[in-house]
Amino acid sequence: MELLAYIKELLLLNDCVIIPGFGGFVTNYKQAGVHADQFTPPGKSVSFNRKLNFNDGLFINHVASQEAVNYIAARKKVDLLVQELNYRLTDGEEITIPGLGILHYDEQQHLVFKPRIEGNLNIDAFGLSSFSYESLFARQIARKAVSMENRQAVEVIFQKRSLKKVLVAIPLLMALAVIPLKNNTSHIQQSDMSYIREMMSPAATAEEEEPVATTEIIADEAIPETTAVEENVPEAPARYFLIVGSFKNEENADLFIRQLETKGFQGTNLGVIKGLNYISLGGYANIDAALNAREDYLAQSSGSGAWIYKKM
Repeated sequence: MELLAYIKELLLLNDCVIIPGFGGFVTNYKQAGVHADQFTPPGKSVSFNRKLNFNDGLFINHVASQEAVNYIAARKKVDLLVQELNYRLTDGEEITIPGLGILHYDEQQHLVFKPRIEGNLNIDAFGLSSFSYESLFARQIARKAVSMENRQAVEVIFQKRSLKKVLVAIPLLMALAVIPLKNNTSHIQQSDMSYIREMMSPAATAEEEEPVATTEIIADEAIPETTAVEENVPEAPARYFLIVGSFKNEENADLFIRQLETKGFQGTNLGVIKGLNYISLGGYANIDAALNAREDYLAQSSGSGAWIYKKM
């Protein structure tokens, strides 16, 4: 029966272990879960299938390697194991598979396997064990209960202390209230008598006139007027020029200026601008004045093509 311990060893690395002529143990992956505040890591569940009884060589070869025998001898040991299992099960006994569960026949003579797995068969979750945790709701209830207990204890202490203070303070307040009343009655009587004597005295009938404070009004001295000094405001520089001609040759520009003089206009050469000599009839500070001058010139010399040049 010690051969049954090899089944769990093989299930750690295999999903199915078949005992030839008897049945197979099959594992299924089981996810991690939470049940009643209990956290379980991922593992494997084990089931038994009587129909998986063919020889795949896995169990016999493992027995041969562990028992240090050849394949034929290992096969004989497995056959004897199967005969013993069938005999004991039909006799009503329960067969314990180490670390996996129990095999037995039920009332309907069906072979039943009850898994009782010891440890975790999933080697990927090696070292992980089940653990319980306190739920958040239970933790909050515990905190509220503790806070209520502390609050009630504080209130009881405060009430006892305040009661003692009140009992001590009552006679002190009564003593302080009685003593000033005795002193105040004598003081009031004395003050009333002195006031009556003052009213009955003839000096009290005379009313003293208090001097009235007079205020003198001082006339404001005449402030000499200062005449504003007019300053010479410089005129704005001319930025807009009325151009009536442009010549590349300076001699032609001078000849055009003389022709303008014969017509009554005074032209000026602004110099070479963009490779040309600009002839202007005048400069202006704003664009409106320049446009008015252009309209006057075009009225006298229509078709001359005069335009406004803006100096940057």
